[in-house]
Amino acid sequence: MIDPHTTAPPPIAARGVPPEITVRLPPVYLPMPLQVHPRLEVLERDGVAFMTRHGLCRDAAMRARVVDSMSARLFGYACPDGDTGRLQLAVDWTYLLFLLDDEHGDQDASGGTDGDNFALLDLAVRIVRTLEAPDARVLEPGHPVSGPVLELATRLRRIADPRHRRRMADAHLHWLMGTAWEIPATVRRPRPSVNDYLLTRMMHVAHAAVLTWVQISEPDVIDDSEITSGPVRALTEMVGAVGTIDQDLYGYGRDQWIARHRPVPAVPIANMVNVYATAQNLSTDQALHATVELRDRIVHRFLRLRAEIRPAASPALRRYLDNLTTVLRGNYEFGMTAARYRNPDGRHPGAVRTTGTITDTPAATGAPGVPCIDWWWS
Repeated sequence: MIDPHTTAPPPIAARGVPPEITVRLPPVYLPMPLQVHPRLEVLERDGVAFMTRHGLCRDAAMRARVVDSMSARLFGYACPDGDTGRLQLAVDWTYLLFLLDDEHGDQDASGGTDGDNFALLDLAVRIVRTLEAPDARVLEPGHPVSGPVLELATRLRRIADPRHRRRMADAHLHWLMGTAWEIPATVRRPRPSVNDYLLTRMMHVAHAAVLTWVQISEPDVIDDSEITSGPVRALTEMVGAVGTIDQDLYGYGRDQWIARHRPVPAVPIANMVNVYATAQNLSTDQALHATVELRDRIVHRFLRLRAEIRPAASPALRRYLDNLTTVLRGNYEFGMTAARYRNPDGRHPGAVRTTGTITDTPAATGAPGVPCIDWWWS
């Protein structure tokens, strides 16, 4: 059991070698308890089996990356009451997502990206079309992700309502467009403002897809008039933004390690902490605190707005709002304990150590003065 007010990874056991990078995070505001799906171990076992079946654990380093992602925890913490079969689909997708993210990160780390993102765009349009119509046969035969994507799309069609499937295709379009944008933007705009960074980071971190999977974990479909309303859209975006920022916090040490071990010089890895440091000329410690203040403001606003609209919500929407709340805590706990963030490349276990604590008091409240999100306080 994780202590409700202290979050830290398990002790490092990498042959007694001390971590190369150590990060101590400021306390983060998460006044809700951690909840865990009762079949988490089954979700994890079957998720790794899915990746193995598709040849995505073919060597020790790749298998370590898959296992170390601990993807089952992300949804096992986010949807503690979710249907196991529906949740397994989300877990399998997450294992694949992290592998794709690592492959994209490896290309960036090698210094090989020159802004040509055709390969990613080509794959993106084929993935979206496959989610819309699994029988369309647009995925390239022999591509490493064609088999798993087709299986996921087929399973999605079998269990999900057409409205859920439409939302999932739209969410992937949102995510993949953001990821394709990121490739040239990293080269052409290496030092974005906080506003521009958050606007686009929320896209390529795949929060829209993750939160659509949260919807699919429940069999009842939220009516379009509810899920697209201004307050619910704001609440969904708030959870996506906090998840984005928290990923930058618990992934900060990993990003630093990757930047340090790049084979050729390259632009700094995009991370909210780095953005604050460069945009406002802050020290690393100051930038960490500024990042935490931003996410605490959003969590505080989320809880207030959620309390306002939940009483009048339909049963399906109430369950979604409850899951959004568990996502906030679950995502942070997932990131702070996942070996993915301690073993950056699958070959250096324990290279990074990140610790932090939970608090019931926000570091700051009120609109942050970031134009792309300030409307949440309207």
